[in-house]
Formats: sequence, C-alpha cells, structure tokens
Amino acid sequence: MKVRFLCFIATLALVGLTATPAQSAGDSRVTRDDTPGSYLRYDGSSDDTTEACSTGKRSQNEPTIAVDPHDTTVLAAGSNEYCAAIVNGDVWAGYYRSTDGGASWQDSLVPGYPADVSPAGLASPAHGKCGAAGDPTQSFDREGSLFYGFICFNRAKPLNGAVYAATYDDDGAAYARTVLIDAGTPSAKFTSGLFQDKINLAVDQTEGPQSGYVYVAWARYSGFANANNFILFSRSTDHGQSFSKPIKVSPGLGEESFADLAVGPDGAVYLTYRNFPHQGPTDNQIWLTKSTDGGLHWTRPVLVSLFEPFDSNQFSGSGAGSCGDSIFFACPSGLTYSRFASLSAVAADDSGVHLVWNGDLPDGQSKVFVRNSPDGMSWPTPAATIDSAATGHQWFPDIASADGTITAIFYDSRNDPGYSPERPPGNDASGVNSGDVVQTLAAQSTDGGISWTETTVTAAGSNFGWETHSSRRLGFWGDYNYVSAVPGSVVGAWTDSRDLVPGVDPRETGEDDDHDGFDVLQPCQYIPNDIDAPSYSSPLVNDPCLSMGGLDQNIYAGQI
Repeated sequence: MKVRFLCFIATLALVGLTATPAQSAGDSRVTRDDTPGSYLRYDGSSDDTTEACSTGKRSQNEPTIAVDPHDTTVLAAGSNEYCAAIVNGDVWAGYYRSTDGGASWQDSLVPGYPADVSPAGLASPAHGKCGAAGDPTQSFDREGSLFYGFICFNRAKPLNGAVYAATYDDDGAAYARTVLIDAGTPSAKFTSGLFQDKINLAVDQTEGPQSGYVYVAWARYSGFANANNFILFSRSTDHGQSFSKPIKVSPGLGEESFADLAVGPDGAVYLTYRNFPHQGPTDNQIWLTKSTDGGLHWTRPVLVSLFEPFDSNQFSGSGAGSCGDSIFFACPSGLTYSRFASLSAVAADDSGVHLVWNGDLPDGQSKVFVRNSPDGMSWPTPAATIDSAATGHQWFPDIASADGTITAIFYDSRNDPGYSPERPPGNDASGVNSGDVVQTLAAQSTDGGISWTETTVTAAGSNFGWETHSSRRLGFWGDYNYVSAVPGSVVGAWTDSRDLVPGVDPRETGEDDDHDGFDVLQPCQYIPNDIDAPSYSSPLVNDPCLSMGGLDQNIYAGQI
C-alpha cells in the first residue's frame, strides 16, 4: 500500500499559495449556553432541559449548517449538544436558527429528548426509544423547509442505533415532524445487532422533476466484530413525511463509512464514502457512486483515490483513537489528542463534480486533496493538494458550490510552533499543549477546482487536546466541519475552543498529573474511592461544577 501511495503522490500537481491566508470578515458564536433564556423549545416555551442548557457551558461538536435558498438571511445549524445531559443524562441533537445571516442565533433542541413532555416531544418516534442523539446533518429545499437528519441510540443495552429526519417549515421556524428512516436492532456494546451510524442528508434544490426530494445516506454496522459494513440510502418524495425502504449502494467489502451526498444542477445525485481496511484485499480508499433518477438506481462505485490516511490511531503507540490522562486513558506515545480521521466530501456544479479528502504526504504531513471530474464517473486529471504550505496538518474538509465558486472548509495547524508530521496537532515534542494553534480555513476556486485561494475564516485558534470529555479525561471534537453554499451566500461552521477555561483536574495527583497543559477547569470536590489509591471518580453530568467553563466547547459560524 505504501509503495502505491508514493507512486500516486508523485503525479500530484501542487497549487502554490501563500502560507498566510487572508482574513475573513468575522464569525459568530452559535451555541450561546452562557446566557439565561438563550435556549427555548420548538414552540418558544421553556422546560428544565432548555433552562439548564442556557447556562450549562457544556460541549458542542460535529456542527452542521444550512443556508436557506428561499431567504439567504436565514441560517440553520445543529450539533451534538451536551447541555442536554444536565437533565437528560446524555447528548441530544441541537437545533439553532438565525434570521440575520448569522449575526445572532436562537438555540433549541430537536424535540423528543427523554425529558421532553411537550406535544411534539411526546409525538416524536425517537421519544422513549433512545436516550442520546447526534451526528446532525441538514439542508433546506427551495421553498424554505429544512430537513434535519440525526442518529439516536442508547449507550447501555439495547443500543438500537437508528436514523431519523426532522422537518422544520416556514424557513426553519416551525417544527413539523420527526420520522424514523431505519431502525437498528438490539445489540450489545456494538459487537452484535444492527447499528445505523454516520448519517448525511442532501436536498434537491434544482427546478427539475426531483426538486424537493430529500436524500439520506448512512453506514450500517452489523456488529463491530464484522468489518463488512456498508452504505445505505433512502429518499423522501413527500416533503419528509415518509422515506423509502433503504437500499444498499456500496459492496460491503470493508468498513465503508462516512457517506457524503451532493446534488448537481441537473438533479444527479453523488455519494462519496471512505473505505477503512480491515481484512483481505481492502485498502484506504475514496469511492463515489452516482444516481441519475433521483436515487432509484446507482452506478457501480468508482475508485477515486487510494491514499495514505491521517488517522489519529497512528499517533497513540497502542492503536487507540484518542489519548488523554491517567493510567486508564494515557497512550504510550505520551501525546494528548481527540479522535480524527481522513474523510471525503463531494460537491457538484456546472463545471463538474469536485471531491475533497485529507491524507498524508510521504513525509506524514496531512493535506487536503481535490480531484475534479466532468461527470463523477471519469476522473481524467490527477488529484492535487489545495495548497503547498510546508508545515501544518489539514483535516476534516467539507465542500459546497454556488455562483460559480467552489468552497472548501477545513482545520489547519500551520501556525503550530510544535508542528511535526510525526505528531497530532497541538502537541509539542514533549507532549505538552502547544497552544490554540488550530484555525479554520476556507479555500475557494472559480475555475472548476483547478486553482484555489485561501481565507482564514476566524482569527481565533483552538486546540483539539483539551480534555472536555470529563469522565474519560479525553478530548472529543467530533468527525466533521460543515459548509453550505447557495446563490448569494456561503457559510461555514466549526467546533471551537476559544471559550473553554483551562484548569487543574483535582483527580490527578503525583505521577498521575503529567502537567501536559490539557486539563480543563473542574472545581469539584472528590472523595477518593480508596484511601490507599488515587480516585478516578467523576462528577455526575448534572454537577454544577461542570458548568463553570471547563467544558465550554462551542459551535461558531462565519460568512465566507
């Protein structure tokens, strides 16, 4: 595999750019969980959950954002919303809406969380079936209806991972319904049963015969012991009131996951996914398949790239995907970081189909690659990197296109003084926090993806090693960024640590405290489990000490 990758890289045409991108006009905080009354239910009222969310200062990650083509001053966003855990015990899907282009936001939750006794909450098919919801994805149709996909599951038996879609009408202002797309089956710790995961949603915004169709794709895991999972697809042709029986659109030859959808100007639907190698002939691959009849039939998937991944488990020394503190969560490498992986995203416009992913150069630096196709089936030109910056990792790209301009958004650590291709972002040579050195960048192309110009979307930096998952003393930043583009507006969203308050973890004493600089404020009082051993206990999720800012990871958004 490494030899084939090196040969592939040798064909790349690097697009030279300055290492100092231009600054954007600014950004805004989406998740305002530091202001009483900032979170309300779908009907404008409040309950214990929304009151706790308003001042909870908890973590949000895996952002999604959508610009309303019916009224481009309206934006909708979502995230994994951990403020819900204060009352409900676990994460839920957050829903946020702006009517002034992102200058201000009204925050909420998708109805159906466990403590939701509102009429819509009780009517949701997710209510009472699952205690946790996340993996948000969303898109508007041409008439101003928003469709919001998410997964819902239980962490304890039965897990029952299932996929749902909520509909909001009136430019995203009026919640209409939530419907079940595909259910999981009772499973045990992800080792058996069917678990639906990694959902992505797109809506046909053309004026063609499939205008308004809602398309959803996701990964079905048949137990983690069986690596031959695959991508499923479903569609709604009736405004999200019902969805078709799922069909299999990938062969299931490895771990096929992280689907991403796009609709072209002629209504063609494109679906990309990554294959993770586990056995036999499988390899690290990016694939794409296409439908020209509204998702009824799909082409045989085309291999777009064989690549060397930038996956977090390569830095742990033990195969762990994330590394933190204590004897339970520290990794042999001594580094501290949250989970990440190389993933792909697709956009389609009048100039063709554009696919991005991130992966390693031969020296180990992660770059964002782009490849362009006239139709998604043939790929006549080789992949190229978006820029040629000599330092810094780039990862989690997303892509969209409108008004003849393609926009990609991604994380970048070129300003990290501790950067090394042999280390994850934000760690210096001794495994210590190297500062808020990760920035969100956008790159745009007006010539069909051949050349690109970069912009720094926010002047604020982040670090992805902060131990915001307090009970585990690990970081978690989710699996993606998001960008939405419609005629007249392009907006990106990302997870940000600028509001997080560093501190000292009172559970760590002596050799257990490695002084790596990734601890966050948790002014809790702990009672050791054993007077002769250090305590590894953690506060309950509703402990007020967790709302002091140490977990205050937020979603930000900005016009590009």
